[in-house]
Amino acid sequence: MPTKRAVYTALLGGYERLNDQAVAEESGIPFICFTDDPELKSDTWEIRLVEPLLPLDMVRSQRDLKIRGHESLDEFSETLYIDNSVALKRSASDILDEWLGGSDFTVAHHSYRDRVIDEFDEVVALGYDDGARVNEQLIHYSELYPDILLERPHWNGILARRQSQAVNRTMDIWFDHVLRYSRRDQLSANVAFSLGGVQLRSLELDNWLSPSHAWPVEAQRKAHLGKVSRRKVGPLLAEVARAERETAAARASLDELTAKADEANAHHATQVSKFETEVANARRAAEEERSRGDVLEKELIEYIRQLEDLRNSASWKMTAPIRRVLQRPRGLGKEKTH
Repeated sequence: MPTKRAVYTALLGGYERLNDQAVAEESGIPFICFTDDPELKSDTWEIRLVEPLLPLDMVRSQRDLKIRGHESLDEFSETLYIDNSVALKRSASDILDEWLGGSDFTVAHHSYRDRVIDEFDEVVALGYDDGARVNEQLIHYSELYPDILLERPHWNGILARRQSQAVNRTMDIWFDHVLRYSRRDQLSANVAFSLGGVQLRSLELDNWLSPSHAWPVEAQRKAHLGKVSRRKVGPLLAEVARAERETAAARASLDELTAKADEANAHHATQVSKFETEVANARRAAEEERSRGDVLEKELIEYIRQLEDLRNSASWKMTAPIRRVLQRPRGLGKEKTH
């Protein structure tokens, strides 16, 4: 029996404009959009009207469809969920073939966030959910699942799944956490994947752009509908995570300054060593000149002593008349002739 497949998205509360999918026709499977807007039309999506699970909470109602799907999807054995801001770049059937090879549920890792705890910090900092609720979730997770907070988070813009009990159980746990805690599903995804025991495959995928998709595409999103009013919250683990990043940045700056100081000290030490070598060479040359001077002085003293000895000798005295004659100028004492 051939595998029945579908692509689906959910658009509730007029949050954004529906984006058509250029690859819908070549994918050969239905593209289904669940919405509460009876006026919504599309050339590429099959529009299906639904009643929001929580009429006064459109965000969690959308998450219900995203995470647990809709009962009308039970006829499909494999589905590909995409956020409305995701544009597929190749056949959805090819993506399902690739993503579900060897797993029942496949999702991409977050490509620009390192830890789940960092997601908590960003949600609070950007005002995407109530800070007290987010920090309560963080406190509970830090007590129950501390290791999961240090895992790589997932980017849930695309979800590929195969119908199975484990997948359904995992999705139910995930949505329970979205109801109990933050509506931002990336905060509870890793915990749900761990507790549900789903056969999970986590892809390394550039969230912004890949051969399979582009994100985010322009959807005229009403961003204010996705945020909550800002309020001050206690300095809990999210604040600790922010402090860790600031400390790391300060440490990196200090390391850079230390490296520069070490380089300057090394240069200074080289110059000092060179100067000390030159001084030592000059001192050694001076010592050598002084030694030569001492030798010459001794030789001169010895010469003078020998000269004095010679002058005081009997032979010197006896030959004095001869030396006087020899020293007399020529012609002196000769008689003049006429």
